[in-house]
Amino acid sequence: MIVRLNPVRVAQFALWGTVVGWFWCSGVADVLATPAGWNFTWGDEFNGTSVDDSKWDRINWTTPFNNEQQGYHPSRATVSDGNLVLTADDQNYAAKSYTSGKVESKYVQQHGRWEIRAKLPGTLGTWPAIWLLPATETYPWPSQGEIDIMENRGHQPHLTSSAFHWGPDFFGRQFTFDEYEASTAGQRDNFHDDFHTYTVEWDASKIRFFVDDVHYHTITNAETANSFYPGGFLAQQTAPMELNLNVAVGGDFLGNAQPDDNISEWPQQMLIDYVRVYQRDDTPPPVVFQNGSFEENGGSLASWGIFGSTGSNLQSHHEVAAIDGTETLKLYGQFNGGLNFSGIEQGISVSPGDTIAASADAFVRSSDDLEGGNVALMKFDYYSDFGGKFGSTDYLGESPVSLIADANTVNDAWLERTLTDTAPAGAVEARLVMLFVQDNNDGGAVHIDDVSFVNLDLEFDADANGDGDVDGADFLSLQNGYGLSDGTSVADGDFNYDGVVDADDLAVWRANLDPLAGSNAVSVPEPSSIALLVIAVVLARRFHF
Repeated sequence: MIVRLNPVRVAQFALWGTVVGWFWCSGVADVLATPAGWNFTWGDEFNGTSVDDSKWDRINWTTPFNNEQQGYHPSRATVSDGNLVLTADDQNYAAKSYTSGKVESKYVQQHGRWEIRAKLPGTLGTWPAIWLLPATETYPWPSQGEIDIMENRGHQPHLTSSAFHWGPDFFGRQFTFDEYEASTAGQRDNFHDDFHTYTVEWDASKIRFFVDDVHYHTITNAETANSFYPGGFLAQQTAPMELNLNVAVGGDFLGNAQPDDNISEWPQQMLIDYVRVYQRDDTPPPVVFQNGSFEENGGSLASWGIFGSTGSNLQSHHEVAAIDGTETLKLYGQFNGGLNFSGIEQGISVSPGDTIAASADAFVRSSDDLEGGNVALMKFDYYSDFGGKFGSTDYLGESPVSLIADANTVNDAWLERTLTDTAPAGAVEARLVMLFVQDNNDGGAVHIDDVSFVNLDLEFDADANGDGDVDGADFLSLQNGYGLSDGTSVADGDFNYDGVVDADDLAVWRANLDPLAGSNAVSVPEPSSIALLVIAVVLARRFHF
């Protein structure tokens, strides 16, 4: 049975969410998180005592490309404390001045999602990289492409980049790239100081790059079309690829920032916490809105995409008291001297004719008032392909634009803004856009919090066993799946499609419980008993009763 969520009835059971959620937030569940709509295919958590040679080739190579100055030796790829460790040092190897580590996966896959959590080395002359490449002994570079998930220069701790290389041969090669910076609470993120997650999603129509679940760059198939590949390189030419992890020393990518023994510090290590590879589910659940209060990962733009970012003008911040949690989004201009556009966006699943609604609270501090023609706006963009690129043929247009704040906005008060619209013909994604427009270096910023974005016509499926009604048998599926986040589905009790089975799904089930279910339905306990039962099940899963 397909049912629609009744928000009034959900609110009646908020207490359940509080009780059960306490156990969830207290760390009772400890599970591998698989993104909704993906199926896990391969990976490594590096929990052993050595590199798993059934999964990885440790490279021995003394003639690397790109004028690099290291030789790779298998001894520089080790496992310690749950991490793959790739060590670069200033020990000579063959004719090279430095020795470093590199591994290549024995597993190959065409299309999917690669997610790698890593801490990067940081000294002048290091060049850590996470990248995908087909077998070059079969496919001469770059005849089947190269996807650079992450590259970093040792002297640039606040900047990473991603790229795609393609072409008929070495001399006809082409590439496109973009760079990423981020700030949290007014401080630029340092990718050398801590672990961050680097991700790519790749299919025949596009490649999308993420850092810490923030989407920042898309390459479309149309952008790879030329006289050699009129139908687009992505759609015509790519082959299955293996994952490469390495730390180069020196090389063309670094420009003049080559290693200097008077400045560079050795040894340097790249730590990889995990590698996880997925394939898209053939029937993925609808995509729903996430992180509307900017609290994820300790305060971040996780689940959002960014555009027009300088690395500081889009950030979580706590300069003002947040409505929900401790963080807000701080949005302001790029200060590049001209007219510029910056913002964040996030999409949800829609069908033509669906009604969508968004709300957000905005705050402008009197000490940072919007000047001149600066404005913050809210709108919906529509796409015929989920994850499509703005301005591409997948872009269907926008809703009427709604004002969030301008120079006339009341200061030092939270003001609610709302927007509704109807999805047009051909739409599969509606994207909420928060846009800041700056002209002539005019000052000012707006804080945004407590964002909501919903498809009012989205139907929630609480019928876990597919028997046509919502009853106690479906509760048992939720009970068995409670706490899971590893590729969940309705059958596991993920009734609201968010990829996690938790108290919100319990609320959906209870709100849509069918009082007319047949006499053969499983007996359903009263609410207090249900909460205790779920707690008991979670504890049993934790302690293996």
